[in-house]
Amino acid sequence: MSDYSTRTTRFEGGWRSDWIRSGILAGFIATFAMTATLTVAWLTANALSDPDGGQLSRWIYNLSENRIVDRVGGAFLIGLALNLIVGIAWALLYARFVEPWFGRSTIVTGMLFAMIPFVISVAVIFPLMNAGFLGSELDAGPLPFIGNLVLHLVYGGTLGLLYGIESERGITNRASERRANATAELGAAYGVVIGGIVGAIGGWLVAPTMDDLADRPVITLAGVLTGAAIGTLIGSF
Repeated sequence: MSDYSTRTTRFEGGWRSDWIRSGILAGFIATFAMTATLTVAWLTANALSDPDGGQLSRWIYNLSENRIVDRVGGAFLIGLALNLIVGIAWALLYARFVEPWFGRSTIVTGMLFAMIPFVISVAVIFPLMNAGFLGSELDAGPLPFIGNLVLHLVYGGTLGLLYGIESERGITNRASERRANATAELGAAYGVVIGGIVGAIGGWLVAPTMDDLADRPVITLAGVLTGAAIGTLIGSF
C-alpha cells in the first residue's frame, strides 16, 4: 500500500482505501445535485412552455410534457430510488477504476467520466423509452440532448470535486483516531443510503395527508433529502 500526498492510503493499483464509503457519499451528493438541477429545469420549462407559441416555446413544452415524463410520473418513487442507486453505482465505478487511472479527482475528470453514462443515456436509454435516438422523437429539437448533457456535467463535476477531497487530510497517525474517522465515514455512507430510502418511503406514505402543501412527488423528494440528512448525522456517530 502507498501513501501519496495526503494521509489517505492507496493500494498498489492506485485506488484509495476509502473508495467505497467516499464513493457512496460523493455519488449521493452528485445525484442529488443532478436531481435538483433537473427539478429546477422542469419547473422553468413549465413556466416558459407554450404549445401554441413559437418554435422554442413548443420545444420547451414538449420537453416538459412527453412520454418519458408521463412514464416516470406514474412510478415516481421507483424512478427516484433507481436514479439514486444508479448514481451511486457510477460513482463507485469512478472511485475504483477511473480516479486511479487519472491519479487524482477533479471537476474535469468527473465531467469526462460522466460522458460515459451520458452517451448511454441518449443513445440507449432514450430509444428504450421510445424517445428516439438522442431524444429525436420528443419533438423538442436539441433540448433533450442539451439538457441531458448539462445534467451529466453537473453530476460528474460534483462527483469529481467531492471525491477529490481527501477524507483523511489532517488526521494524525494515531491508529485510534484513524479508526474512528473511518468508522464515522462508513456510518455516514450507510446513513445516507438507508436514510434516503426510509425517507422516500415515509414521504410517499404521508403525502396524501399533506396534499394541501405540495404534490406527492415533491413531498417524497423532501422525504428523501430529510431522511438522508438525518441518516448522515446518525451514521457519523
